[in-house]
Amino acid sequence: MTAQTKDSKHVKCEIRFDNSSSGVYRPGDTVNGTIVITLDKKKKFRGICLRINGFASSFWDAKVKINSGNKVRKTAFKGREDYFSTINYFVGSDVGNPLEVPAGTYTYPFSCQIPPHAPASMESSYGHIRYLVKLSFERPWKNDIVYQQDIVVRGNSDLNLNAAELSKPTKAEAMTSFYFGLTEPLIVTATTPRSGYVPGDVIELTMHVNNQSSVDVKSIAVKLQRVDTFTSQVPRVEQRQEFTVLEERITGKIAKRQDAKLEENILIGPGIPTDDVHCRVIQVKYELDIVVQPIRSRKKLSLKLPIVLGTTAITNNGHLPNRALEKQQEALLGYAPSAPTASEVDDNQGAPPSYIDLQAALASTSCSYSVASDITADEAISEADGANRTGPYEPREF
Repeated sequence: MTAQTKDSKHVKCEIRFDNSSSGVYRPGDTVNGTIVITLDKKKKFRGICLRINGFASSFWDAKVKINSGNKVRKTAFKGREDYFSTINYFVGSDVGNPLEVPAGTYTYPFSCQIPPHAPASMESSYGHIRYLVKLSFERPWKNDIVYQQDIVVRGNSDLNLNAAELSKPTKAEAMTSFYFGLTEPLIVTATTPRSGYVPGDVIELTMHVNNQSSVDVKSIAVKLQRVDTFTSQVPRVEQRQEFTVLEERITGKIAKRQDAKLEENILIGPGIPTDDVHCRVIQVKYELDIVVQPIRSRKKLSLKLPIVLGTTAITNNGHLPNRALEKQQEALLGYAPSAPTASEVDDNQGAPPSYIDLQAALASTSCSYSVASDITADEAISEADGANRTGPYEPREF
């Protein structure tokens, strides 16, 4: 039967959660609640059924070639994974005769447990992960009356379970030359002190640009983005990705034959935890995407650094003592800055800034937008062209 999502004239329903007024839970939680049904007059139903389920679904349309010819047809790609499902008939059944229910108010309790490893709720253009409480008044020869409410599941991800790996510095390096290799190389190295973060943390990105070539660098775009990968099961296994840019910084020009160091502090806001394990049709990852654009050249350098977003921070934020961390970064970048002054050392002894202070100091300078995998990086960058940017960078020699 086709479902109605609006109230019936003589049937009212309220879905109440006992242990969470907002309907927000964590994996492993037990959802307890009450269904309150009010009938203004007697009604006939084949059954009054409560269904609670959690599932992931992927879906998109794509043009597919027919056999080996040039003809194409629009094909729907779909995937689905179920995590739990409960069905409870308060009145009647799915196969019985209609029963007359007198006018009045009826209260029915319900309870179910969210699986301990259930993925977090999420919505996207090509899929979603949803947890639903749905009450159906099933009527023969008529449309069912349906009331539905979402359960929001916030993911759990303890970074301490993989603290040793997530506390290590990360590094990416790219190199190119111009004019058929006749110039000296342009070398770009990017590092972060670690890969594991939680909302409220700051990613300390350091970039070393060794431009030995005769071509100026027009700009460097740094994007913190979420990468959602959707997998279909029918008609065959295919994948599609969607990129959601959470933060973007764009630097100014870097002159030819210059050696420059750039630093960006990127504040991480609330987000779905990284999860490529608990769901087979939707995986969520994060990355820093760095694109170096030379002047008058189509050649671009692209670097990617993995970011793992969790909900429980690594003990002591995963930070090593300051000098130990600096030495690891120096080893990755291949240079050593001057020693800190006594005043700088004293300043480092103070308490870390609060999240509110960080948010004010590191406010976003870019717009957020989503792009599908069939949109090129050029189009994505041009979409943000003209948005707020950081000021021009003045290169200096080391």
